[in-house]
Amino acid sequence: MGTEDRQMRKERNLRYQMRKKGYLFNREQRVAILPEDSKKRSAVQEKRLRALGYDFQYNMFQTT
Repeated sequence: MGTEDRQMRKERNLRYQMRKKGYLFNREQRVAILPEDSKKRSAVQEKRLRALGYDFQYNMFQTT
């Protein structure tokens, strides 16, 4: 198993953990949309995701 496979697996697992907390992702533009509930945010996970090249944006649309 190469380092590229390991990196992809780390990224996939991190996105999975963060989706459970309410984050949304756009992989094409490498953007993570923050959850509406700010209590569910994780500074450590956001730092790890930012190191993988993702940017963050607030959710500007009301979801029902």
